[in-house]
Amino acid sequence: MSKSGKNRLILAGVGVLLVLLGVRGVALQAAGKSAQAAVTEVKRSTSQQDDAMDHNYRIAYRFAVNGKNYSGSLTRKKVYNTATLPSVGAMVPIRYIPSVPTINGGANDGVVGGLVFGALGIALLLAGIRRRKPAHQEAPQADTHADAQS
Repeated sequence: MSKSGKNRLILAGVGVLLVLLGVRGVALQAAGKSAQAAVTEVKRSTSQQDDAMDHNYRIAYRFAVNGKNYSGSLTRKKVYNTATLPSVGAMVPIRYIPSVPTINGGANDGVVGGLVFGALGIALLLAGIRRRKPAHQEAPQADTHADAQS
């Protein structure tokens, strides 16, 4: 596979993931059911892209639907006052899809984020699957024979 083929495959893959994230966000707000979940862990979260001063936290939680336990997590960014974070054992509002409770998230996650992810994902997906003309292929030449007869 050529380098451009691999790049297009990567673009399409990232596009699909973003579309799925977007659909998840919109579905949680449109068809999701509200519930309370118990916080199981509050942990400072840093990745290579984060600045050490960002103060991002991951809040893990567990909830039950029809006697079966499910888990998920929330991310809080730029938390400068840790007193605003829930403690382990506290209840936090969440939303989940009733037919698939493994799809869950924060109750305050907005639809706009899902729409933005979805639109960006569609753009990347289209960029990844769009076929490009080979560089050696030139535009067809105009028929100059007809001009010569006039």
